[in-house]
Amino acid sequence: MIGLNQILFWYVLLEQIMNLAIVSPYPPEITGIGQYGYHVSRSLAQSEQFSRIAVLAGSRATSPNKVLPSTMTVDYVWKPDHLGIGRAILADLQRLNPDLVWFNLGASVFGRSPLANLIGYMSLLLVQLSGLPTVVTLHELVELTDLKTLNAPGGRLAIIGARLLTQIVSRADVVCLTIQRYVSWFSTHKPNLACVHIPIGAYYNPECLQDATSPELLFFSTLAPYKGLEVLLSAYLSLLPWQPNLRLTIAGTEHPRFPGYAESMREKYAHLPGVRWLGKVPEEQIRPLFEQAQIVILPYLASTGSSSVILQAGMWGRALVASDIPEIRLLSKENGLDVNFFTNRDPVSLAEAIKFLIASPVSRKAQIEHNFNALQHLRPEATCRAYLQAFNIALEARQSPKRINIPSQFPSELA
Repeated sequence: MIGLNQILFWYVLLEQIMNLAIVSPYPPEITGIGQYGYHVSRSLAQSEQFSRIAVLAGSRATSPNKVLPSTMTVDYVWKPDHLGIGRAILADLQRLNPDLVWFNLGASVFGRSPLANLIGYMSLLLVQLSGLPTVVTLHELVELTDLKTLNAPGGRLAIIGARLLTQIVSRADVVCLTIQRYVSWFSTHKPNLACVHIPIGAYYNPECLQDATSPELLFFSTLAPYKGLEVLLSAYLSLLPWQPNLRLTIAGTEHPRFPGYAESMREKYAHLPGVRWLGKVPEEQIRPLFEQAQIVILPYLASTGSSSVILQAGMWGRALVASDIPEIRLLSKENGLDVNFFTNRDPVSLAEAIKFLIASPVSRKAQIEHNFNALQHLRPEATCRAYLQAFNIALEARQSPKRINIPSQFPSELA
């Protein structure tokens, strides 16, 4: 006969076993959402609160040769744009039988076509219906974006698709949002939905790098028409007579919805001196990328959500120039960041903003120091703690007997 002490022993033991599954894009492709998933998943593993973390990733390339925490695995179980995405995700979740599932999502993480993304999102709905606690991080609330400028597929049907994705996400137990404006929108339109504001935060503990010795501009994003690259190149060209040793680095992969765009831009502006086109940048080369730059430029014509590049620039101690579109202004305000804004789509205004920061080291230093200090409360452990709390809300909503311990201090690896 099993005694009370044995029952308590096994109950406590089971309470300590917490298995997490994560559905997210993941390196080797460095996209904003994939890079976010990479850093947050590693922080969660290093928090030592999980017995096992399994990342269910999608990739167009071979698996990376990366050292993972001992409790963490990465399985490339789905392929973008394949119609079997949902089936592949569900099959692997059934095999893993996790206690909790976290979806790290953007509007087009599952591929270029609306159908592929809809199928990928449907896997979230089916997981929720299965009874597993589900948490979603939604980086892009497409209903609030400029669909025309983004050249969203589907024409007039795009807004219907955007609303459908929002409806599916709203079935999750907890929705985490990286912009406070999105939380306010959901509180009005979905008042019964549990929403949590988790800023993107710093991927590493902030480190103010030494100022670059020469004027170099950095554009670091996926390459797409709405990213404003032509505005930046036009401004750069106008600055060369004033600053002949000016350099521009363009880093990032081609956006999957715009095949051929990056190559066409590279050919069109091949005559410009001092421009480097780096393409895909491995994770270990991102710090040196910022180290060489003096000013980080975000010339976006429109945005689908929060921007990790702004926070990375502040984290590494780099000055910022950005288009004055509402999303970037809101993100800067929410995080208390100082950004030198220019008029959207105006290369003359952009050139003036860049020239001001290059010509005024004092102003550049003041902006850097302000942003560096503003990011101190957005260290990796703050992001990790926020997710552990969100996970517990989902576990409670599903009446799971398990809870995750929230440490008062996190291991030094998160630093």
